[in-house]
Amino acid sequence: MKHLPFFLQWTLTTIFAFSLSLLFLEIGSRQELATIEGVIDGAIVGGTQYLLLRRHLPGVWLWPFACIIGWGLMTGSGIGAIGWVAPRTNIIFLRTIYGFIFGSLAGILVGTMQWLALRSLVRAAWCWLIASPLCWGVALALGWTVAGWLRLETNLFLFEVVGLTVTWLVVGATTGVVMSCLLGVVPLRIDKSEIREH
Repeated sequence: MKHLPFFLQWTLTTIFAFSLSLLFLEIGSRQELATIEGVIDGAIVGGTQYLLLRRHLPGVWLWPFACIIGWGLMTGSGIGAIGWVAPRTNIIFLRTIYGFIFGSLAGILVGTMQWLALRSLVRAAWCWLIASPLCWGVALALGWTVAGWLRLETNLFLFEVVGLTVTWLVVGATTGVVMSCLLGVVPLRIDKSEIREH
């Protein structure tokens, strides 16, 4: 895995964290989960991502705590443990709209906490404040839409897990690209001399 591009490592790590969390938590149609469940979610995701992130960004030990606080605030405020809950409606249009709204809220709350962990370590950490809501908004809208379409076709709640897996896959990939840029792993511009050499 060390030989893979950083964004791909980040994506796989994020998906693994989501899969691991399913051993401890049950996906449901409730919008409100107990705060302790949000804390567990944040600990699993934040801790797993930290194990990868610390190799590229020494001193980022606040990352797991940022995730714990972010998801704890979400569940404590009644928004719900976004990423582990399914909407109650099967109307595709509403799933898409609500997915973007709730995903953006999740991105704002968790992203702000994560920014606090990054701001003294990464020069352009402010970009995370913009990227996190966008990534989460698009990802959750897509995941809830896919799950809704599959449920209409099959009437099986199991496909909510498939939809949330899509959500975490998109979140992992998009935030992985952003994090790669922030860490300087992916060059933001190509030197013209390198093009001439090829």
